[in-house]
Amino acid sequence: MKKQAKVPKPCPKCEDRGYILSEDGAIPCDCQAEARTQRIIKAAGIPPRFANKSLRSFQIISPKHKEIIDFAGSFIRTFHTKAPNHPTKGLLLVGGEGTGKTHVAIAILREILAKGFRGLYWNVPELFLELRRTMGTSTDLDEAAILDEAVETDLLVLDDLGAEKVSEYVMDRLYVLINGRYESDLPTIITTNRTLEELRAQLGPRIVSRISEMCMMMTFPPGDYRLRNMR
Repeated sequence: MKKQAKVPKPCPKCEDRGYILSEDGAIPCDCQAEARTQRIIKAAGIPPRFANKSLRSFQIISPKHKEIIDFAGSFIRTFHTKAPNHPTKGLLLVGGEGTGKTHVAIAILREILAKGFRGLYWNVPELFLELRRTMGTSTDLDEAAILDEAVETDLLVLDDLGAEKVSEYVMDRLYVLINGRYESDLPTIITTNRTLEELRAQLGPRIVSRISEMCMMMTFPPGDYRLRNMR
């Protein structure tokens, strides 16, 4: 016998009406704001596993971690401003597997979305898988539309650069994407397990030189952050 799916409990404040009656009339319930936040997070492509990541929830266990989180906070506060203390147009987060790069990148993206800006998350290998899926199809979401959205959004997060299998197709599209962000002077956050030298050897100097000019590099200390969180 199949188990019946659990029916979500109604909001205890408004009983899913979306508003609360008060002496001043009907006012929107907090659950509506939360629902809107979740829609924005989903539209930005943030995976459910990372949907609630924040800078506050990042476990700081070294001075380097504190430096990274402090810098990320400054990046958020001065995003899209001409403030003299605006730290950088983008970030290149470098470190080994499981060091917390994706957590920080998505935490920044979530804060920028909360400010009302547009944003988009793409795991780089999955981006190219999605681009290839559109080839030869007649759907509304074609290769050009995917790349245009990534080029034009206010903040783009490219996760795990260097993990993709390199080909002429990948190199061409990646150049279009990186160069489009570079020429539009739009901020990009990139995470990678590779060093700059390894990226240059893999992706070529044209792409990496633009990344170097667009982004400030921050290196995460070694150690498996995911394993620490499981203890």
